[in-house]
Amino acid sequence: MPQGKRKVPFSTKQKKLQLQQKRERKLASKDPTIVSSLSSQKSSLEDVDVINEQPTTSGKHNTNRYRLIFKREKNEDVKQRLLLAKEPFYPVPEEELEVSYEDVFTKGSELDMPKRPPWDFSLSKEELEMREQKYFREYIANLETKFGEDDLSHFEMNLETWRQLWRVVEFSDIVLQVIDIRYPVYHFSPALYDYVTKDLKKSMIVVLNKVDLVAAPLVLAWQEYFKKHFPMLKVMCFASYAGMILKEGKKGRRIGNLHMAIAGARQLLQLCEDVVGDQVNLSSWKEKINAEASQIGSSGDTYLDSESEIDSEDEGKHIKASEVLSEKNDTSYYEGERYKDGILTIGFVGHPNVGKSSFLNAVCGKKVVSVSRTPGHTKHFQTIMLTKNVRLCDCPGLVFPSLVPKPIQVLMGCYPISQLREPYSAITYLGQRVQIPQILKIRHPELEYCESEGEVKWSAYDICEAWAMKRGFRTARTARPDVYRAANNILRMALDGRTLCLAFYPPNYTKEKAAWAEHPGLGEILAVQAYRRKNSDDNQGTSSIASGLNSLKMSEEIQDYCDSESEDDDDSRNDEADSEDSAGAPTSGNKFDLLGEEVNC
Repeated sequence: MPQGKRKVPFSTKQKKLQLQQKRERKLASKDPTIVSSLSSQKSSLEDVDVINEQPTTSGKHNTNRYRLIFKREKNEDVKQRLLLAKEPFYPVPEEELEVSYEDVFTKGSELDMPKRPPWDFSLSKEELEMREQKYFREYIANLETKFGEDDLSHFEMNLETWRQLWRVVEFSDIVLQVIDIRYPVYHFSPALYDYVTKDLKKSMIVVLNKVDLVAAPLVLAWQEYFKKHFPMLKVMCFASYAGMILKEGKKGRRIGNLHMAIAGARQLLQLCEDVVGDQVNLSSWKEKINAEASQIGSSGDTYLDSESEIDSEDEGKHIKASEVLSEKNDTSYYEGERYKDGILTIGFVGHPNVGKSSFLNAVCGKKVVSVSRTPGHTKHFQTIMLTKNVRLCDCPGLVFPSLVPKPIQVLMGCYPISQLREPYSAITYLGQRVQIPQILKIRHPELEYCESEGEVKWSAYDICEAWAMKRGFRTARTARPDVYRAANNILRMALDGRTLCLAFYPPNYTKEKAAWAEHPGLGEILAVQAYRRKNSDDNQGTSSIASGLNSLKMSEEIQDYCDSESEDDDDSRNDEADSEDSAGAPTSGNKFDLLGEEVNC
């Protein structure tokens, strides 16, 4: 007979409580990088959501060291938003899309980014880390004291991730920030600009990515806005979806044209030459770009994989473009001379899901880092030797503290859609600014009870229910419309931007729209957007993918996207389990040795 008492029934509720207590114990004791575990006092950092946490085994490598950590939402707030999701919403005027950086960030306040505290050589590594931990605790406390939890956006609360940003910025000669053209001021941090250009006396480049998703006059307006308000900033444009075609054998999978990648690399090279002058010899970079361009001209179109996966038979090809080096987890203070040993170091920073890794792949001409729609996919920064004189540092995406409304952060891709407890508030925000029913061609679930179609009032729940019925999303047992899955699908389309595109305007753009449409500088923007369709014969001018149901065949775009989403459904749920080691790039045990030692090329 087995020893011990008789087994008793264990309910689902008890099991959930047991798992919750287990997670809390692990969160409190296992990971010393969570700042809340360093203080015995009650701290706001104790009530956090840990995003993309992976199961770990005992060993030196901690896969959860750089996971996303956001403030946990209150249950009462979630329940309130669920009730509001069934209330009808009304469109907002176009002027509501105009936004300035002053509406999002408050310069000189606690909303400025946390900076590494003062350091000198007398401090040991442990003393410096303790000083950083104390400073970060005080920084978070001051933030919540002044602005409150309701006004503050989701922002990164993992000190280890901030340390990586500090290290990349300190190590780089030029800091390059990639931002999405649809949400430029929400992605761009004035505090980072001041820190790089004024405190560190370094140059900064901003890349307006995905410019082929919006109209050319809007791109030009944003370009002039940044040049006016941030005079030390250099601005360039890049079209991430340019020249994309369907990948053979995979409906909905798209790969990008290398013509677009070379155009972006040349533009970046020109900006870097303007910054470094004759201090660094960039001829090897120019020769590399010219060689790739001539190879395309002789062998026909070559395509760059833009998706998060990579064919196994092509893995060896991705290493030839550049050398990828992963270093040991050293994020300590770095201070060195600029252009050391004649090498230019460019640091890539930015929010998650702005296309930072995709742009880096385009600059390299081959896939050297993996990309994904999941925020936090890049776990640690990597050093990439583009040529013997050019070095690239890819920093993980990091969300800065701001006053951005949380629904916008979901639409921007800063918060993982699959982790949302309540997606309907983001659908409401999107529906007030984009005509979702007309674009998706959905029928109101209660249309038969209305005398005319004009009397129909849409709510976020209605949109999700109608889309679930059209796509055939049903719950497992009762076969009711799966509104949560439909909401998830709609938000992914909004993040993708080719079907549902929400874009914000600079101040006074609505009144000056006609003047921007006649601006002489449109030619350069249209040249970048011209790569959007391979061998395209249409003359769409300044039209955008989000301009409505027109010659872009929106129905085919929706169907292609939905097909790709169906194929990727399992992958999207398991994106959190991906690591940078799956990018097909060689790695070594020493991750950061390039950041503190000389490089022999």
